[in-house]
Amino acid sequence: MLAGLLARVIYLQQVAGLPFFHDPVGDSALYLERAREILDGRFLPDGPFFYGGILYPWVLAGSALLFGANLYPVVLLQACLGCLTAWLMHRLVLAASLDPGMPEARAAALAAAAGALFYGPFAFLEADILMVSWTLPLVTGAALLMMRAVRSGAGATPWRGAALLWWAGVALGLTATERPNLALLIPCAAAWTWIVLPPGRRREAAALAAAALAVLAGIAAMNRAASGRWVLLTTSAGINFYIGNHAGASGTFDEPWSGTDRAFAARETDLRRAGVQMARRLSGRELDEVEASRFWLARGWEWIASNPGDAGRLYARKLALLWNAREVPNHLHFGFLREAAPALWLMPLGFAVAAPLGLYGLLSPAVRRTRARGGSSLLALFTAAPMLSVLPFFVADRYRIAVVPALVAASGPAVVRLAGLLASRATRPGGVLRSGLVAAAAAVSLAPMGETDRSRDYWLMAQALKKQGRLEEAISWYSKASAASPRDSALRNNLGVALMQSGQHARAEEEFRKAIAAEPDLPLPHKNLGLLLLRAGRTAQAIESLRRSDALQPGDPEVAAALSAAGSARPSP
Repeated sequence: MLAGLLARVIYLQQVAGLPFFHDPVGDSALYLERAREILDGRFLPDGPFFYGGILYPWVLAGSALLFGANLYPVVLLQACLGCLTAWLMHRLVLAASLDPGMPEARAAALAAAAGALFYGPFAFLEADILMVSWTLPLVTGAALLMMRAVRSGAGATPWRGAALLWWAGVALGLTATERPNLALLIPCAAAWTWIVLPPGRRREAAALAAAALAVLAGIAAMNRAASGRWVLLTTSAGINFYIGNHAGASGTFDEPWSGTDRAFAARETDLRRAGVQMARRLSGRELDEVEASRFWLARGWEWIASNPGDAGRLYARKLALLWNAREVPNHLHFGFLREAAPALWLMPLGFAVAAPLGLYGLLSPAVRRTRARGGSSLLALFTAAPMLSVLPFFVADRYRIAVVPALVAASGPAVVRLAGLLASRATRPGGVLRSGLVAAAAAVSLAPMGETDRSRDYWLMAQALKKQGRLEEAISWYSKASAASPRDSALRNNLGVALMQSGQHARAEEEFRKAIAAEPDLPLPHKNLGLLLLRAGRTAQAIESLRRSDALQPGDPEVAAALSAAGSARPSP
Protein backbone atom coordinates (compact mmCIF):
# COMPACT_ATOMS: atom_id res chain seq x y z
CA MET A 1 0.00 0.00 0.00
CA LEU A 2 2.78 2.43 0.88
CA ALA A 3 4.70 1.55 -2.28
CA GLY A 4 1.59 2.05 -4.41
CA LEU A 5 0.84 5.41 -2.76
CA LEU A 6 4.45 6.57 -3.14
CA ALA A 7 4.43 5.67 -6.85
CA ARG A 8 1.22 7.66 -7.26
CA VAL A 9 2.57 10.70 -5.44
CA ILE A 10 5.68 10.74 -7.66
CA TYR A 11 3.44 10.52 -10.71
CA LEU A 12 1.14 13.27 -9.43
CA GLN A 13 4.12 15.57 -8.92
CA GLN A 14 4.96 15.18 -12.61
CA VAL A 15 1.35 15.57 -13.77
CA ALA A 16 0.89 18.69 -11.64
CA GLY A 17 3.79 20.26 -13.52
CA LEU A 18 2.09 19.92 -16.91
CA PRO A 19 0.65 23.16 -18.33
CA PHE A 20 -2.92 21.91 -18.59
CA PHE A 21 -3.17 20.44 -15.07
CA HIS A 22 -4.68 23.51 -13.38
CA ASP A 23 -6.54 24.59 -16.52
CA PRO A 24 -8.12 21.37 -17.86
CA VAL A 25 -10.34 21.03 -20.91
CA GLY A 26 -13.28 18.85 -21.94
CA ASP A 27 -15.44 17.23 -19.27
CA SER A 28 -13.04 18.34 -16.52
CA ALA A 29 -13.54 22.00 -17.42
CA LEU A 30 -17.31 21.52 -17.37
CA TYR A 31 -17.19 19.93 -13.91
CA LEU A 32 -15.11 22.84 -12.62
CA GLU A 33 -17.55 25.32 -14.12
CA ARG A 34 -20.44 23.54 -12.40
CA ALA A 35 -18.47 23.54 -9.12
CA ARG A 36 -18.14 27.33 -9.39
CA GLU A 37 -21.90 27.58 -9.89
CA ILE A 38 -22.45 25.56 -6.72
CA LEU A 39 -20.12 27.88 -4.78
CA ASP A 40 -22.13 30.82 -6.12
CA GLY A 41 -25.28 29.32 -4.63
CA ARG A 42 -26.72 27.79 -7.81
CA PHE A 43 -27.24 24.34 -6.32
CA LEU A 44 -29.34 23.10 -9.24
CA PRO A 45 -28.22 23.31 -12.89
CA ASP A 46 -30.11 25.25 -15.55
CA GLY A 47 -31.51 22.07 -17.07
CA PRO A 48 -31.44 18.29 -16.70
CA PHE A 49 -28.06 16.67 -16.20
CA PHE A 50 -26.28 15.80 -19.45
CA TYR A 51 -22.84 14.58 -18.42
CA GLY A 52 -22.19 11.70 -16.04
CA GLY A 53 -20.36 12.36 -12.79
CA ILE A 54 -23.47 14.15 -11.56
CA LEU A 55 -22.27 14.51 -7.97
CA TYR A 56 -18.59 15.11 -8.77
CA PRO A 57 -18.84 18.93 -8.99
CA TRP A 58 -19.87 18.92 -5.33
CA VAL A 59 -16.53 17.24 -4.51
CA LEU A 60 -14.72 19.92 -6.53
CA ALA A 61 -16.75 22.66 -4.85
CA GLY A 62 -15.80 21.32 -1.42
CA SER A 63 -12.13 21.20 -2.43
CA ALA A 64 -12.30 24.76 -3.77
CA LEU A 65 -13.86 25.90 -0.50
CA LEU A 66 -10.96 24.39 1.45
CA PHE A 67 -7.99 24.80 -0.90
CA GLY A 68 -9.00 27.42 -3.47
CA ALA A 69 -8.20 26.83 -7.14
CA ASN A 70 -5.46 24.29 -6.38
CA LEU A 71 -6.52 20.94 -7.90
CA TYR A 72 -3.68 18.93 -6.37
CA PRO A 73 -5.62 18.05 -3.17
CA VAL A 74 -8.39 16.53 -5.33
CA VAL A 75 -6.08 14.22 -7.27
CA LEU A 76 -4.14 13.34 -4.11
CA LEU A 77 -7.42 12.27 -2.49
CA GLN A 78 -8.21 10.26 -5.63
CA ALA A 79 -4.80 8.57 -5.41
CA CYS A 80 -5.69 7.56 -1.85
CA LEU A 81 -8.98 6.20 -3.20
CA GLY A 82 -6.92 4.09 -5.62
CA CYS A 83 -5.12 2.55 -2.65
CA LEU A 84 -8.49 2.04 -0.95
CA THR A 85 -9.66 0.14 -4.04
CA ALA A 86 -6.68 -2.19 -3.66
CA TRP A 87 -7.52 -2.79 0.02
CA LEU A 88 -11.16 -3.49 -0.85
CA MET A 89 -10.00 -5.91 -3.53
CA HIS A 90 -7.85 -7.71 -0.96
CA ARG A 91 -10.90 -8.13 1.27
CA LEU A 92 -13.09 -9.16 -1.68
CA VAL A 93 -10.76 -11.98 -2.69
CA LEU A 94 -10.70 -13.24 0.90
CA ALA A 95 -14.48 -12.98 1.20
CA ALA A 96 -14.92 -14.94 -2.03
CA SER A 97 -12.48 -17.68 -0.96
CA LEU A 98 -13.75 -21.02 0.27
CA ASP A 99 -11.41 -20.81 3.27
CA PRO A 100 -10.07 -17.26 3.82
CA GLY A 101 -7.60 -18.55 6.42
CA MET A 102 -5.69 -20.77 3.97
CA PRO A 103 -2.23 -19.50 2.90
CA GLU A 104 -3.27 -19.80 -0.76
CA ALA A 105 -6.25 -17.50 -0.16
CA ARG A 106 -4.10 -14.91 1.60
CA ALA A 107 -1.53 -15.06 -1.20
CA ALA A 108 -4.28 -14.65 -3.83
CA ALA A 109 -5.65 -11.61 -1.98
CA LEU A 110 -2.21 -10.02 -1.82
CA ALA A 111 -1.62 -10.71 -5.51
CA ALA A 112 -4.91 -9.05 -6.44
CA ALA A 113 -4.17 -6.02 -4.23
CA ALA A 114 -0.74 -5.66 -5.83
CA GLY A 115 -2.34 -5.87 -9.25
CA ALA A 116 -4.67 -2.99 -8.37
CA LEU A 117 -1.93 -0.88 -6.81
CA PHE A 118 0.32 -1.12 -9.85
CA TYR A 119 -2.33 -1.09 -12.59
CA GLY A 120 -1.30 1.92 -14.68
CA PRO A 121 -4.72 2.99 -16.02
CA PHE A 122 -6.07 3.21 -12.45
CA ALA A 123 -3.36 5.71 -11.49
CA PHE A 124 -3.80 7.55 -14.80
CA LEU A 125 -7.52 8.14 -14.18
CA GLU A 126 -6.95 9.08 -10.55
CA ALA A 127 -4.82 12.02 -11.72
CA ASP A 128 -7.63 13.34 -13.95
CA ILE A 129 -10.47 15.64 -12.89
CA LEU A 130 -13.13 12.97 -13.42
CA MET A 131 -15.36 10.99 -11.07
CA VAL A 132 -14.31 7.60 -12.45
CA SER A 133 -11.65 7.23 -9.73
CA TRP A 134 -14.50 7.35 -7.20
CA THR A 135 -16.46 4.73 -9.13
CA LEU A 136 -13.78 2.05 -8.83
CA PRO A 137 -13.89 1.76 -5.00
CA LEU A 138 -17.69 1.96 -5.17
CA VAL A 139 -17.87 -0.98 -7.60
CA THR A 140 -15.32 -3.02 -5.65
CA GLY A 141 -16.97 -2.15 -2.34
CA ALA A 142 -20.41 -3.14 -3.63
CA ALA A 143 -19.10 -6.56 -4.68
CA LEU A 144 -17.43 -7.01 -1.27
CA LEU A 145 -20.62 -6.09 0.61
CA MET A 146 -22.68 -8.48 -1.53
CA MET A 147 -20.26 -11.34 -0.89
CA ARG A 148 -20.21 -10.65 2.84
CA ALA A 149 -24.00 -10.47 2.93
CA VAL A 150 -24.29 -13.89 1.29
CA ARG A 151 -21.73 -15.37 3.69
CA SER A 152 -23.36 -13.92 6.83
CA GLY A 153 -24.76 -17.05 8.48
CA ALA A 154 -27.74 -17.83 10.65
CA GLY A 155 -25.85 -16.83 13.80
CA ALA A 156 -25.27 -13.30 12.57
CA THR A 157 -27.06 -10.24 13.92
CA PRO A 158 -30.63 -10.06 12.58
CA TRP A 159 -30.87 -8.06 9.36
CA ARG A 160 -27.08 -7.92 9.04
CA GLY A 161 -27.33 -9.30 5.51
CA ALA A 162 -30.02 -6.80 4.56
CA ALA A 163 -27.93 -3.91 5.96
CA LEU A 164 -24.89 -5.00 3.95
CA LEU A 165 -27.00 -5.26 0.81
CA TRP A 166 -28.53 -1.85 1.48
CA TRP A 167 -25.09 -0.24 1.44
CA ALA A 168 -24.14 -2.26 -1.64
CA GLY A 169 -27.22 -0.77 -3.32
CA VAL A 170 -26.19 2.74 -2.30
CA ALA A 171 -22.74 2.13 -3.82
CA LEU A 172 -24.22 0.84 -7.07
CA GLY A 173 -26.64 3.77 -7.24
CA LEU A 174 -23.75 6.22 -6.82
CA THR A 175 -21.84 4.31 -9.49
CA ALA A 176 -24.71 4.86 -11.92
CA THR A 177 -24.58 8.62 -11.28
CA GLU A 178 -21.04 8.60 -12.70
CA ARG A 179 -21.62 6.21 -15.60
CA PRO A 180 -25.37 5.82 -16.29
CA ASN A 181 -24.75 2.68 -18.36
CA LEU A 182 -23.62 0.97 -15.14
CA ALA A 183 -27.22 1.13 -13.91
CA LEU A 184 -27.41 -2.30 -15.58
CA LEU A 185 -25.48 -3.60 -12.58
CA ILE A 186 -28.39 -2.86 -10.25
CA PRO A 187 -30.96 -5.41 -11.54
CA CYS A 188 -28.17 -7.90 -12.25
CA ALA A 189 -26.81 -7.59 -8.70
CA ALA A 190 -30.30 -7.88 -7.19
CA ALA A 191 -30.98 -11.00 -9.27
CA TRP A 192 -27.64 -12.56 -8.27
CA THR A 193 -28.35 -11.90 -4.61
CA TRP A 194 -31.82 -13.45 -4.83
CA ILE A 195 -30.42 -16.58 -6.55
CA VAL A 196 -27.41 -17.09 -4.26
CA LEU A 197 -29.09 -16.38 -0.93
CA PRO A 198 -30.80 -19.31 0.83
CA PRO A 199 -34.59 -19.38 0.19
CA GLY A 200 -35.36 -18.12 3.68
CA ARG A 201 -33.28 -14.96 3.18
CA ARG A 202 -34.17 -14.01 -0.38
CA ARG A 203 -36.31 -11.09 0.71
CA GLU A 204 -33.04 -9.37 1.71
CA ALA A 205 -32.30 -8.87 -1.99
CA ALA A 206 -34.96 -6.17 -2.00
CA ALA A 207 -32.73 -4.03 0.24
CA LEU A 208 -30.10 -3.71 -2.51
CA ALA A 209 -32.65 -2.74 -5.17
CA ALA A 210 -34.45 -0.31 -2.82
CA ALA A 211 -31.25 1.50 -1.84
CA ALA A 212 -30.06 1.84 -5.44
CA LEU A 213 -33.47 3.07 -6.58
CA ALA A 214 -33.52 5.60 -3.75
CA VAL A 215 -30.28 7.11 -5.06
CA LEU A 216 -31.63 7.20 -8.63
CA ALA A 217 -34.89 8.71 -7.43
CA GLY A 218 -32.93 11.49 -5.74
CA ILE A 219 -31.19 12.33 -9.03
CA ALA A 220 -34.51 12.21 -10.90
CA ALA A 221 -35.98 14.62 -8.35
CA MET A 222 -33.05 16.99 -8.89
CA ASN A 223 -33.65 16.84 -12.64
CA ARG A 224 -37.33 17.56 -12.07
CA ALA A 225 -36.57 20.54 -9.85
CA ALA A 226 -33.99 21.90 -12.31
CA SER A 227 -35.93 21.48 -15.55
CA GLY A 228 -39.51 20.47 -14.83
CA ARG A 229 -38.87 17.21 -16.70
CA TRP A 230 -38.55 13.70 -15.28
CA VAL A 231 -35.13 12.38 -16.31
CA LEU A 232 -33.76 9.36 -14.45
CA LEU A 233 -30.07 10.26 -14.80
CA THR A 234 -28.82 12.20 -17.84
CA THR A 235 -29.99 13.28 -21.29
CA SER A 236 -26.78 12.16 -23.01
CA ALA A 237 -27.96 8.59 -23.66
CA GLY A 238 -29.47 9.44 -27.04
CA ILE A 239 -26.48 11.14 -28.65
CA ASN A 240 -24.04 8.64 -27.10
CA PHE A 241 -26.13 5.81 -28.54
CA TYR A 242 -26.13 7.43 -31.98
CA ILE A 243 -22.36 8.03 -31.83
CA GLY A 244 -22.03 4.28 -31.41
CA ASN A 245 -24.68 3.36 -34.02
CA HIS A 246 -24.58 5.22 -37.32
CA ALA A 247 -23.08 4.86 -40.77
CA GLY A 248 -19.34 5.36 -40.42
CA ALA A 249 -19.21 4.66 -36.68
CA SER A 250 -15.88 3.18 -35.62
CA GLY A 251 -16.84 1.93 -32.16
CA THR A 252 -14.96 4.80 -30.49
CA PHE A 253 -15.92 8.41 -29.81
CA ASP A 254 -16.32 10.51 -32.93
CA GLU A 255 -19.00 13.16 -33.33
CA PRO A 256 -21.22 11.92 -36.18
CA TRP A 257 -21.24 15.33 -37.90
CA SER A 258 -17.45 15.80 -37.74
CA GLY A 259 -17.01 14.27 -41.19
CA THR A 260 -20.01 15.86 -42.90
CA ASP A 261 -20.16 19.36 -41.37
CA ARG A 262 -16.69 20.43 -40.33
CA ALA A 263 -17.73 24.04 -39.83
CA PHE A 264 -20.40 23.02 -37.34
CA ALA A 265 -17.99 20.64 -35.57
CA ALA A 266 -15.34 23.36 -35.28
CA ARG A 267 -17.85 25.92 -34.03
CA GLU A 268 -19.82 23.72 -31.61
CA THR A 269 -17.32 21.93 -29.41
CA ASP A 270 -19.73 21.24 -26.52
CA LEU A 271 -21.48 17.92 -27.21
CA ARG A 272 -24.52 18.92 -25.15
CA ARG A 273 -25.28 22.03 -27.18
CA ALA A 274 -24.17 20.53 -30.50
CA GLY A 275 -26.42 17.49 -30.09
CA VAL A 276 -29.51 19.62 -29.48
CA GLN A 277 -28.75 22.03 -32.33
CA MET A 278 -28.08 19.28 -34.87
CA ALA A 279 -31.22 17.40 -33.78
CA ARG A 280 -33.24 20.57 -34.36
CA ARG A 281 -31.68 21.03 -37.79
CA LEU A 282 -32.29 17.45 -38.90
CA SER A 283 -35.79 17.18 -37.47
CA GLY A 284 -36.92 20.64 -38.54
CA ARG A 285 -38.50 21.08 -35.10
CA GLU A 286 -37.72 22.99 -31.93
CA LEU A 287 -36.52 20.29 -29.51
CA ASP A 288 -35.44 20.49 -25.89
CA GLU A 289 -32.69 18.28 -24.45
CA VAL A 290 -35.02 15.41 -23.55
CA GLU A 291 -36.63 15.43 -27.00
CA ALA A 292 -33.23 15.67 -28.70
CA SER A 293 -32.08 12.59 -26.78
CA ARG A 294 -35.14 10.67 -27.96
CA PHE A 295 -34.49 11.86 -31.52
CA TRP A 296 -30.96 10.46 -31.51
CA LEU A 297 -32.09 7.19 -29.91
CA ALA A 298 -34.68 6.75 -32.67
CA ARG A 299 -32.10 7.48 -35.39
CA GLY A 300 -29.67 4.97 -33.90
CA TRP A 301 -32.30 2.23 -33.75
CA GLU A 302 -33.39 3.07 -37.28
CA TRP A 303 -29.84 2.60 -38.55
CA ILE A 304 -29.48 -0.75 -36.74
CA ALA A 305 -32.79 -2.01 -38.15
CA SER A 306 -31.90 -0.88 -41.68
CA ASN A 307 -28.31 -2.18 -41.59
CA PRO A 308 -28.24 -5.38 -39.51
CA GLY A 309 -25.08 -6.69 -41.18
CA ASP A 310 -23.11 -3.51 -40.65
CA ALA A 311 -24.44 -3.25 -37.10
CA GLY A 312 -23.35 -6.81 -36.35
CA ARG A 313 -19.83 -6.11 -37.63
CA LEU A 314 -19.70 -2.88 -35.64
CA TYR A 315 -20.71 -4.64 -32.42
CA ALA A 316 -18.08 -7.32 -33.06
CA ARG A 317 -15.50 -4.55 -33.40
CA LYS A 318 -16.66 -2.94 -30.16
CA LEU A 319 -16.33 -6.27 -28.37
CA ALA A 320 -12.83 -6.68 -29.78
CA LEU A 321 -11.94 -3.14 -28.65
CA LEU A 322 -13.20 -3.94 -25.16
CA TRP A 323 -10.81 -6.88 -24.93
CA ASN A 324 -7.91 -5.11 -26.65
CA ALA A 325 -4.97 -3.93 -24.60
CA ARG A 326 -5.16 -0.43 -26.08
CA GLU A 327 -6.49 2.31 -23.79
CA VAL A 328 -8.85 4.14 -26.17
CA PRO A 329 -8.83 7.84 -25.21
CA ASN A 330 -11.96 9.88 -24.71
CA HIS A 331 -10.44 12.65 -22.62
CA LEU A 332 -6.71 12.50 -21.90
CA HIS A 333 -4.55 9.88 -23.63
CA PHE A 334 -2.89 7.23 -21.45
CA GLY A 335 0.05 6.79 -23.86
CA PHE A 336 0.70 10.53 -24.05
CA LEU A 337 0.64 10.90 -20.25
CA ARG A 338 3.19 8.10 -19.99
CA GLU A 339 5.47 10.18 -22.20
CA ALA A 340 4.74 13.51 -20.50
CA ALA A 341 4.88 12.06 -16.96
CA PRO A 342 7.17 8.97 -17.13
CA ALA A 343 6.54 8.09 -13.47
CA LEU A 344 3.33 6.46 -14.72
CA TRP A 345 5.63 3.57 -15.65
CA LEU A 346 6.01 2.92 -11.91
CA MET A 347 2.55 1.33 -12.29
CA PRO A 348 3.49 -0.92 -15.25
CA LEU A 349 0.56 -3.36 -15.33
CA GLY A 350 -2.11 -2.97 -17.98
CA PHE A 351 -5.11 -4.64 -19.54
CA ALA A 352 -2.91 -7.13 -21.42
CA VAL A 353 -1.98 -8.59 -18.02
CA ALA A 354 -5.24 -8.21 -16.12
CA ALA A 355 -7.60 -9.57 -18.79
CA PRO A 356 -5.93 -12.92 -19.62
CA LEU A 357 -5.15 -13.70 -15.98
CA GLY A 358 -8.63 -12.62 -14.92
CA LEU A 359 -10.28 -14.82 -17.55
CA TYR A 360 -8.15 -17.76 -16.44
CA GLY A 361 -9.21 -17.11 -12.86
CA LEU A 362 -12.87 -17.01 -13.90
CA LEU A 363 -12.83 -20.07 -16.17
CA SER A 364 -10.35 -22.49 -14.58
CA PRO A 365 -12.23 -25.27 -12.72
CA ALA A 366 -9.33 -25.65 -10.28
CA VAL A 367 -9.46 -21.96 -9.36
CA ARG A 368 -13.24 -21.95 -9.16
CA ARG A 369 -13.14 -24.78 -6.62
CA THR A 370 -11.17 -22.53 -4.25
CA ARG A 371 -14.03 -20.03 -4.05
CA ALA A 372 -17.08 -19.95 -1.82
CA ARG A 373 -20.56 -20.39 -3.22
CA GLY A 374 -21.37 -17.45 -5.44
CA GLY A 375 -17.78 -16.15 -5.52
CA SER A 376 -17.04 -17.02 -9.13
CA SER A 377 -20.45 -15.97 -10.40
CA LEU A 378 -20.14 -12.63 -8.57
CA LEU A 379 -16.84 -11.84 -10.27
CA ALA A 380 -18.27 -12.98 -13.61
CA LEU A 381 -21.27 -10.70 -13.09
CA PHE A 382 -19.08 -7.68 -12.31
CA THR A 383 -17.09 -8.42 -15.47
CA ALA A 384 -19.93 -9.12 -17.91
CA ALA A 385 -22.53 -6.51 -16.87
CA PRO A 386 -20.26 -3.43 -17.19
CA MET A 387 -18.93 -4.76 -20.49
CA LEU A 388 -22.38 -5.42 -21.94
CA SER A 389 -23.52 -1.98 -20.78
CA VAL A 390 -20.82 -0.33 -22.93
CA LEU A 391 -21.58 -2.20 -26.18
CA PRO A 392 -24.65 -0.17 -27.23
CA PHE A 393 -22.58 3.03 -27.06
CA PHE A 394 -18.86 3.35 -27.81
CA VAL A 395 -15.61 2.12 -26.28
CA ALA A 396 -13.29 4.35 -24.28
CA ASP A 397 -10.77 3.75 -21.51
CA ARG A 398 -12.86 5.29 -18.72
CA TYR A 399 -15.97 3.37 -19.83
CA ARG A 400 -14.17 0.01 -19.86
CA ILE A 401 -12.39 0.59 -16.56
CA ALA A 402 -15.37 -0.62 -14.49
CA VAL A 403 -14.69 -4.13 -15.86
CA VAL A 404 -11.16 -4.20 -14.48
CA PRO A 405 -11.70 -4.55 -10.69
CA ALA A 406 -13.44 -7.93 -11.10
CA LEU A 407 -10.78 -9.10 -13.56
CA VAL A 408 -7.98 -8.10 -11.19
CA ALA A 409 -9.76 -9.79 -8.29
CA ALA A 410 -10.05 -12.96 -10.39
CA SER A 411 -6.40 -12.72 -11.43
CA GLY A 412 -5.07 -13.06 -7.86
CA PRO A 413 -6.09 -16.73 -7.44
CA ALA A 414 -4.98 -17.33 -11.05
CA VAL A 415 -1.45 -16.14 -10.27
CA VAL A 416 -1.29 -18.35 -7.18
CA ARG A 417 -2.58 -21.37 -9.12
CA LEU A 418 -0.13 -20.95 -12.00
CA ALA A 419 2.77 -20.37 -9.62
CA GLY A 420 1.84 -23.55 -7.75
CA LEU A 421 1.74 -25.58 -10.96
CA LEU A 422 5.11 -24.25 -12.08
CA ALA A 423 6.71 -24.82 -8.67
CA SER A 424 6.13 -28.60 -8.66
CA ARG A 425 8.02 -30.86 -11.07
CA ALA A 426 4.99 -33.13 -11.38
CA THR A 427 2.62 -30.35 -12.48
CA ARG A 428 5.16 -28.15 -14.28
CA PRO A 429 4.22 -29.26 -17.83
CA GLY A 430 0.59 -28.37 -17.20
CA GLY A 431 1.67 -25.08 -15.65
CA VAL A 432 3.82 -24.24 -18.68
CA LEU A 433 0.92 -25.04 -21.02
CA ARG A 434 -1.55 -22.90 -19.09
CA SER A 435 0.92 -20.05 -18.71
CA GLY A 436 1.57 -20.25 -22.45
CA LEU A 437 -2.14 -19.95 -23.17
CA VAL A 438 -2.38 -16.91 -20.89
CA ALA A 439 0.64 -15.36 -22.63
CA ALA A 440 -0.90 -16.09 -26.05
CA ALA A 441 -4.13 -14.37 -24.99
CA ALA A 442 -2.07 -11.38 -23.85
CA ALA A 443 -0.32 -11.28 -27.23
CA VAL A 444 -3.67 -11.35 -29.05
CA SER A 445 -4.95 -8.46 -26.91
CA LEU A 446 -1.90 -6.44 -27.96
CA ALA A 447 -2.84 -6.65 -31.65
CA PRO A 448 -3.21 -3.08 -32.99
CA MET A 449 -6.76 -1.89 -33.67
CA GLY A 450 -6.28 1.49 -35.30
CA GLU A 451 -4.01 4.39 -34.54
CA THR A 452 -4.73 7.03 -31.94
CA ASP A 453 -4.86 10.59 -33.25
CA ARG A 454 -1.98 12.21 -31.39
CA SER A 455 -2.89 15.68 -32.65
CA ARG A 456 -5.37 16.18 -29.81
CA ASP A 457 -2.64 15.51 -27.24
CA TYR A 458 -0.38 18.12 -28.83
CA TRP A 459 -3.30 20.55 -29.18
CA LEU A 460 -4.07 20.13 -25.48
CA MET A 461 -0.52 21.18 -24.55
CA ALA A 462 -0.61 24.07 -27.01
CA GLN A 463 -3.94 25.41 -25.75
CA ALA A 464 -2.74 25.45 -22.15
CA LEU A 465 0.60 27.06 -23.02
CA LYS A 466 -1.13 29.71 -25.11
CA LYS A 467 -3.51 30.55 -22.27
CA GLN A 468 -0.50 31.02 -19.99
CA GLY A 469 1.09 33.41 -22.49
CA ARG A 470 3.89 31.02 -23.49
CA LEU A 471 3.33 31.59 -27.20
CA GLU A 472 6.58 30.21 -28.61
CA GLU A 473 6.10 26.92 -26.77
CA ALA A 474 2.45 26.87 -27.85
CA ILE A 475 3.44 27.38 -31.49
CA SER A 476 5.80 24.41 -31.27
CA TRP A 477 3.00 22.15 -29.97
CA TYR A 478 0.48 23.52 -32.48
CA SER A 479 3.00 22.69 -35.21
CA LYS A 480 3.27 19.13 -33.90
CA ALA A 481 -0.52 18.85 -33.83
CA SER A 482 -0.82 20.12 -37.40
CA ALA A 483 1.90 17.75 -38.59
CA ALA A 484 0.10 14.81 -36.93
CA SER A 485 -3.18 15.70 -38.68
CA PRO A 486 -2.22 17.69 -41.79
CA ARG A 487 -5.78 17.64 -43.15
CA ASP A 488 -7.27 19.20 -40.02
CA SER A 489 -7.90 22.82 -40.97
CA ALA A 490 -9.01 23.74 -37.45
CA LEU A 491 -5.54 22.86 -36.15
CA ARG A 492 -3.90 24.94 -38.87
CA ASN A 493 -6.20 27.79 -37.93
CA ASN A 494 -5.14 27.47 -34.26
CA LEU A 495 -1.50 27.56 -35.34
CA GLY A 496 -2.17 30.60 -37.50
CA VAL A 497 -3.82 32.46 -34.60
CA ALA A 498 -0.85 31.77 -32.32
CA LEU A 499 1.58 32.93 -35.02
CA MET A 500 -0.47 36.08 -35.58
CA GLN A 501 -0.47 36.85 -31.85
CA SER A 502 3.30 36.39 -31.72
CA GLY A 503 3.81 38.82 -34.60
CA GLN A 504 4.79 36.21 -37.22
CA HIS A 505 2.28 37.49 -39.73
CA ALA A 506 3.76 35.94 -42.88
CA ARG A 507 3.72 32.44 -41.38
CA ALA A 508 0.24 33.06 -39.97
CA GLU A 509 -1.09 34.04 -43.40
CA GLU A 510 0.46 30.90 -44.87
CA GLU A 511 -1.26 28.67 -42.31
CA PHE A 512 -4.64 30.38 -42.79
CA ARG A 513 -4.40 29.93 -46.56
CA LYS A 514 -3.44 26.27 -46.18
CA ALA A 515 -6.45 25.77 -43.89
CA ILE A 516 -8.74 27.44 -46.44
CA ALA A 517 -7.34 25.34 -49.28
CA ALA A 518 -7.95 22.15 -47.31
CA GLU A 519 -11.47 23.08 -46.14
CA PRO A 520 -12.91 26.08 -48.00
CA ASP A 521 -16.20 25.94 -46.06
CA LEU A 522 -14.63 26.38 -42.62
CA PRO A 523 -15.39 29.99 -41.59
CA LEU A 524 -12.70 30.58 -38.96
CA PRO A 525 -9.65 30.60 -41.29
CA HIS A 526 -11.44 33.07 -43.60
CA LYS A 527 -12.25 35.28 -40.62
CA ASN A 528 -8.75 35.20 -39.15
CA LEU A 529 -7.12 35.74 -42.52
CA GLY A 530 -9.39 38.76 -43.05
CA LEU A 531 -8.46 40.20 -39.65
CA LEU A 532 -4.77 39.67 -40.37
CA LEU A 533 -4.98 41.32 -43.80
CA LEU A 534 -6.96 44.22 -42.36
CA ARG A 535 -4.21 44.90 -39.81
CA ALA A 536 -1.64 44.78 -42.62
CA GLY A 537 -3.57 47.42 -44.55
CA ARG A 538 -4.57 45.05 -47.39
CA THR A 539 -8.16 46.17 -47.16
CA ALA A 540 -9.57 44.79 -50.43
CA GLN A 541 -8.29 41.27 -49.73
CA ALA A 542 -9.42 41.54 -46.12
CA ILE A 543 -12.97 42.45 -47.16
CA GLU A 544 -13.08 39.47 -49.51
CA SER A 545 -12.05 37.04 -46.74
CA LEU A 546 -14.36 38.62 -44.17
CA ARG A 547 -17.35 38.49 -46.52
CA ARG A 548 -16.64 34.82 -47.19
CA SER A 549 -16.57 34.15 -43.42
CA ASP A 550 -19.82 36.08 -42.99
CA ALA A 551 -21.48 34.05 -45.72
CA LEU A 552 -20.43 30.79 -44.09
CA GLN A 553 -21.33 31.88 -40.55
CA PRO A 554 -23.67 34.87 -40.50
CA GLY A 555 -24.02 36.95 -37.37
CA ASP A 556 -20.44 36.91 -36.10
CA PRO A 557 -20.13 40.32 -34.35
CA GLU A 558 -16.34 40.41 -34.75
CA VAL A 559 -16.65 39.93 -38.50
CA ALA A 560 -19.35 42.61 -38.70
CA ALA A 561 -17.16 45.06 -36.76
CA ALA A 562 -14.17 44.33 -38.99
CA LEU A 563 -16.20 44.85 -42.16
CA SER A 564 -17.48 48.13 -40.75
CA ALA A 565 -13.94 49.21 -39.90
CA ALA A 566 -12.89 48.32 -43.44
CA GLY A 567 -15.59 50.62 -44.77
CA SER A 568 -17.65 47.79 -46.23
CA ALA A 569 -21.31 47.31 -45.45
CA ARG A 570 -22.40 43.78 -44.74
CA PRO A 571 -23.82 42.29 -47.96
CA SER A 572 -27.52 41.56 -48.09
CA PRO A 573 -28.49 37.91 -47.36
